[in-house]
Amino acid sequence: MVICEIKKRKIIPFISILFLLIILSGCVNIKCAYIPDEIINNGWYENLSLRNTGLHFLGLEKWCTSLYEIRGKYPASLSISTLKSLLLTNEDELFNKIQGIIEDNLSDNIKLNHSSRFSGERYLSNSHQSKYIIYNGIDLTKELNVRIIGEVWNCGISGLSVICIGIAYITNKDNFSVEYTKNWQSIVSDPNGEIENYFGEGLIYNINCH
Repeated sequence: MVICEIKKRKIIPFISILFLLIILSGCVNIKCAYIPDEIINNGWYENLSLRNTGLHFLGLEKWCTSLYEIRGKYPASLSISTLKSLLLTNEDELFNKIQGIIEDNLSDNIKLNHSSRFSGERYLSNSHQSKYIIYNGIDLTKELNVRIIGEVWNCGISGLSVICIGIAYITNKDNFSVEYTKNWQSIVSDPNGEIENYFGEGLIYNINCH
């Protein structure tokens, strides 16, 4: 009887916590970060078939992703992942996460030049300060040069964390000696030319998150 009573006392708090988590999970709503339609031009488009959403931790963390692409001789893509949880993820953790994603998940297909990578911070049109890291790499299958950017920030207004990964091919087998950076510039440019002096209003710069 005593043992049963002790077990009961342990189970009741656990059930209470589980019930509380289930209730709180309904309080986590997410607005997916996106690029306004008027910014998407010059061959870029959103691949709607690759939109995705999901839940983690009993619904206490929700996420959604979208992918923007441009095809042709110099293809490029930009993925935007939005995370929403009860507490914002630390921005240093976000930065480490994006660096890990690039170095661990892309290394099977792309040889990264670690000596040329560089990182920094900049302000976006949404008034948030982001952290970014940039790599040069070589597609091992196609033997073409690529540029990669990972960029993250927190949106305190909407309680969102945003993670972006942009990849652009800058060489083509028809003309390997010449680098084509127009699509790369479309991803990374901003009015102050913070990244490699590419001035303009690029895709990441214009992401709407609140």
